[in-house]
Amino acid sequence: MEENVIVSLKNVNKSYYGGLSKVLNNISVDFRKNRVTGFLGLNGAGKTTTMKIITTYLKPDSGEVFVDNINVIENPLSVRKVVGYLPENFPIYEDLKVNEFLEFVADIKGVDNVKEEVFKVMQMVGILNYKDYFLRELSKGYKQRVGLAQAILGNPKVIILDEPTQGLDPIQIIEIRKLIKELSKNRSVILSTHIMQEVEAICDDIVIIHKGNILLSKEVNELAKEGSGLFINYVFKDFSYNNDLLNTIKNILRDVQVTINNDGFSIKADYSIEDNLYKLNKYLFDNNYKLIYVDKRELRMEDIFVSVINKWEQQLIESK
Repeated sequence: MEENVIVSLKNVNKSYYGGLSKVLNNISVDFRKNRVTGFLGLNGAGKTTTMKIITTYLKPDSGEVFVDNINVIENPLSVRKVVGYLPENFPIYEDLKVNEFLEFVADIKGVDNVKEEVFKVMQMVGILNYKDYFLRELSKGYKQRVGLAQAILGNPKVIILDEPTQGLDPIQIIEIRKLIKELSKNRSVILSTHIMQEVEAICDDIVIIHKGNILLSKEVNELAKEGSGLFINYVFKDFSYNNDLLNTIKNILRDVQVTINNDGFSIKADYSIEDNLYKLNKYLFDNNYKLIYVDKRELRMEDIFVSVINKWEQQLIESK
């Protein structure tokens, strides 16, 4: 592993149902030290499976996985000592009080000075005033805080969070995001999500997975710079795709990225295309394209995410 890498996957494959359902397709990706990495993908993309492999809950069918230079397959118990994990559906014992539950988890983890450590993490995640509450009495937001507390018990080097803000209200989401950012100051965090605002708010790096394939791994700032410009979406009545239209768009607007949709097309480009947009619109009018509406706006991170996935899907179709 490189010096600045904390988690590394090399040529990892995973299938379910005896190989009938391929979930991870020979993926290779590195997660860097002391960074918050947004691990993005649509539902079913392979995020949770990847996280379960990193945290030793699942074994890959093939490939290598290292956490802090420890082989996950050969030394799972050693890996668990350096990883904290908050799964999507966090299991809790609702008849235990907050401090009882955390002391129970700390004891299982083999933490030294259990009561002192539990006090410290409760203070860190803002639940010290709730230490004598039963878990069933807490709101979902505070249950998530308890989940974060158990994940950081023992001061792990890596914290893995699977959809940590799912189902929370807007105020709870803001609070949890602030907490995650605070926790990341001296730890590496891998954050699974499909919400682009989450990435913009707290992440340093971004990894996009789609249908078990890693499509992109970059710094968020770098991706944002690449993505500056315009996004224009055209929607038509009775739209039918043809290569002549695609070639015409590219000839008129030159260096643009075009994605064909079921009911039209979208364009991703820099601001220089604005001078030629009237030519494209005239072509569409002259050739009787029945335009329903056109949406023109500056690019957002959501557009970049969708664009990466659409580009991969288009290349897949063209390769067949």
